[in-house]
Amino acid sequence: MSAVYNGSQQQQVYLQHHKNRNEVARRRWKILARALQKTSDIDTTPMNVDDIISVRRFTTFNLVTSKPLTLNNSSRDTAASWFEYSATISQDTYSLNIRHPTRSFTAAELMGFNNTGNICVWPSEEVLAYYILCNLKYFSGKTVLELGGGMTCLAGLMVAKYTAAANIHVTDGNISAIDNVQFIVKHNGLENRMTCSVLQWGDIQNRPIDKHISAYDIILSADCLFFDEARQDLIETIWALLNEGGTALVMAPRRGRTYEKFAEEAKMRGFHCKSKQYYNEHVWNRHLKLKQNCDYDENIHYPMLLRLRKTYGENSHDS
Repeated sequence: MSAVYNGSQQQQVYLQHHKNRNEVARRRWKILARALQKTSDIDTTPMNVDDIISVRRFTTFNLVTSKPLTLNNSSRDTAASWFEYSATISQDTYSLNIRHPTRSFTAAELMGFNNTGNICVWPSEEVLAYYILCNLKYFSGKTVLELGGGMTCLAGLMVAKYTAAANIHVTDGNISAIDNVQFIVKHNGLENRMTCSVLQWGDIQNRPIDKHISAYDIILSADCLFFDEARQDLIETIWALLNEGGTALVMAPRRGRTYEKFAEEAKMRGFHCKSKQYYNEHVWNRHLKLKQNCDYDENIHYPMLLRLRKTYGENSHDS
């Protein structure tokens, strides 16, 4: 009797878990539906939290710029448009060719795990990529993993092309995103520098570990703190895939208390947490200038930098 009862309890927990995941997917779909509407007559008046998150009136810090690429006939891609993404730091220019799919996504594809990144490059991802280019030596000899990289995995690609990192693996929870990233990796000639795979946070049994690597020295994550329901899974994934003594670089806007809650729960898990508002002079100056723009909202647009260090010593969270 007890065994039957426990089995029933487990089944109810399992069903509730999947019900919650479906609800998260529906909320992500609402964001995607709004992001896909690019007409000028769209009503941008926020009605709820999801609306506030998805406002795209501000789209870039202009740290990384893009321009269309014209491919020759032998390289023509009928299912996508290609762009050159570039950034100039001091007198050095860094660039990547990035693929933007032009085909229509089905509802099933768009309702996959964590696929807001399938629509556009968010400001936090742009800033993280720029931050990497300003700190190339930091990655030398390190193994690097990107979580939730979306359709471009821009940060991980910059690490692969411009640093002396020992190994780079990029991931997203959506198969359409990873399919697109594979095109980008091949087009930029980075097949021998990096790998990519689907990873849903919390699904550590299917961890994206290279056969020679058990965990990573550096984990990258940009604007992945949208949803309360995914917070614990993301923290557990970082904990499981980060080397002891390793560091996760998490960039995300405050967006209400989502950033703060993530830092608090990460500290409870055992991470040493250090939060920075000022981490790059050029980014900070852009931020100060943009504050004069009525479309710019620091709370939802300016990315904070949270460093999570996996240690077993004393933890602190410096705001």
